Amino acid sequence: MAVHDFVVVGASFAGLGAAHYLVKHTISKLETINPGQKYKVTLISTTDQFFYKIASPRTIASPDKIPVSKLFYPLADYFKAYPADRFELVVGTATGVNEQEKTVTVKRKDGATTAVHYNSLICATGSKSKSPLWSLQDDPQESIDEFKVFHEKLPEAETILVVGGGPAGAETAGEIAFAYPKKKITLLSGSTQLLTRLTGKSGSKVGKSAESYLANMGVTTIHNVRVKSTRPSGSQTVVSFDDGSKDMTVDLYIDATGGVRNSEWLPRSWLTSSSQVSVDEFTLRHTSVPNVYAIGDIASYSHLAVLDTHAVRPLASSIVEDLSPAPKPKQIPFKQIKTPTQLVPMGPKGGVGIIFGWRVPSLVVWGIKGRTYFVDKAEGTPAGTDYDKE
Repeated sequence: MAVHDFVVVGASFAGLGAAHYLVKHTISKLETINPGQKYKVTLISTTDQFFYKIASPRTIASPDKIPVSKLFYPLADYFKAYPADRFELVVGTATGVNEQEKTVTVKRKDGATTAVHYNSLICATGSKSKSPLWSLQDDPQESIDEFKVFHEKLPEAETILVVGGGPAGAETAGEIAFAYPKKKITLLSGSTQLLTRLTGKSGSKVGKSAESYLANMGVTTIHNVRVKSTRPSGSQTVVSFDDGSKDMTVDLYIDATGGVRNSEWLPRSWLTSSSQVSVDEFTLRHTSVPNVYAIGDIASYSHLAVLDTHAVRPLASSIVEDLSPAPKPKQIPFKQIKTPTQLVPMGPKGGVGIIFGWRVPSLVVWGIKGRTYFVDKAEGTPAGTDYDKE
C-alpha cells in the first residue's frame, strides 16, 4: 500500500505545530484506524532556521538583555528524533502547486527544483514583513546581519523614525526610548490610532493608552500619514510621505509595518480577495478543494495573531475524519477567539494590553510578557513541546 503523504508548507508557529502534532499523534491514530496504511509528514521550509520574531523589539534595542542568538533555532535539531519513514524536512521555497499531479514545486537553495508529492496538503506559509527584523528572508543570515547593522548604528543615532502603528512598531519605539531616553524618536502609525486591529471601545482605549504611554517616554506619534519612499543620504535616510508634507531626514529608519501573506505559490482559485486560503472557519478545510487545509496567517479565518496556532488540534481532527471510514470519529471544531487579546510591552517595566476583551494594567503586561517576551519558552515552538500531549 502506498504511503499517504502529508505535506506541511511553512515552518513558523503554525506550520511547526501542525507538523509535530501530525507525527506525534495523528499518524499513530490513523494507522490504528486504517491497518496496513502508512503515513509520512514532509515539512517544507524556506530556511533551515526558526525565527522567534516576538522578541525582536527588545533585541533591537537591548541585545544585552535578549541577544540575537536567542531568536534563531536550527530546525533539523528538533526533528532528528523522528524516523525517516515518518518525517522529512525539505529546505526550499514553494513556488507552485500542480493540482492534477498533487505536487508542490520547491526551489532548493542550490537552485535545483523538485516536486514534492502530497495526498493531504497543509498550507502554513504565513506572512512576510518587509524588514528582515520581523521575518526570515530566504537566507536567515540577512536577519542576523540586519540586527548587527542596527546595533552598530543605534548608540550613535540621534533621530529615529519607526514606521508602523501595530505591536511591533509600538514595542520597538518603547524599547528604544527606554534604553536611550535622550534620542528623538518618532512613530508613524499610518492610521487614526495605534494598535488598530483592536476594535471596539476597549480596543480604541488601549490604542490611546499606548500613545500616552509612549508620549511619557518621549516618543512622538504621528497619525494618518504613510511613507511614500525612502532614499539614502550618506549615513542617514531621507523619508518622503504620501500627504506631501516635508521630507524627514533621520539617522535610523525602522520599518515595522505589517507583512504580506505568502500565498503567491498557491493557485489563485484557492484564495480569497485578501490572498488568504479560503477555508471553513470550523474545520480549516479548503472550501472547495478536497484534502487541502490551511492554518495560521495564511488561512481566511486568521486575524494575524499568534493565538491562531490553537487551531492545530482541530486541524488534525479534520484530517483524521477525512481519512477515516465510517463511522467517523467526532470532529473537534475550531473555535475562533473573537474577543481581542494583545499585550504590548514598551520597555521592560510595563506597557498596555487587553485580554479577551478586558483591559489589563501595565503591571500585568510586564508580568506576562514584558519581563522576557517569552524568550524562555521560544525553543518550545521548534521542539513541539506544546503538543507532547494530545
